[in-house]
Amino acid sequence: MPEHLPDFRDWSFLAGGSADQRRAFDLLSRHRPFDRLAGQDTGLAGTFPLDIAVDGSDLDILVQADDPFSMAPILDAAFGHQPAYARRPATVADGPALVAAFILDDLPVEIFVQSLPVERQMAWRHMLVEARLLAIDPSLRPAIRALKQAGIKTEPAFARLLTLPGDPYQALLSLEPMDDGALAGLLSQRRSAMPKWG
Repeated sequence: MPEHLPDFRDWSFLAGGSADQRRAFDLLSRHRPFDRLAGQDTGLAGTFPLDIAVDGSDLDILVQADDPFSMAPILDAAFGHQPAYARRPATVADGPALVAAFILDDLPVEIFVQSLPVERQMAWRHMLVEARLLAIDPSLRPAIRALKQAGIKTEPAFARLLTLPGDPYQALLSLEPMDDGALAGLLSQRRSAMPKWG
């Protein structure tokens, strides 16, 4: 993990973050959804760890289970009483998943269960690439938020801002092997082409 990034496996760093991050920390501390998933490999991904949440952003909880669909009764028992609870199967680029969505207080939560370890799930890998980009150039943050407020999802927002060609989800993963110097060079190129950033 690069030194300039928090330890994303320990979401307590949210307590010292922005107002949105502190709100997420408070909610997770009070409702303790991770405690209800004890024994599973879990992680918090998405917009709150990155501090790019906008109205309507959800808390994304990633879970690893050898058979994702075996988690259905566990999710139902732990969260089925929450407002707007719904559970569905999903198929994503890296395999089948079980997704449960509900509301905690006024924040939407999505639990995403796959057979892959959390650190190999695409949502986690996307988050780390995005975190590195934001750490190198913090002026990306308001630009990404503006795109998200316009209704563009996170990965397409990054891809649009960086003018990455092709599928935005795969395009972001193509940046994964680049070191920070190479990412900084890419950002510098894109900034010169887009002077209104930030």
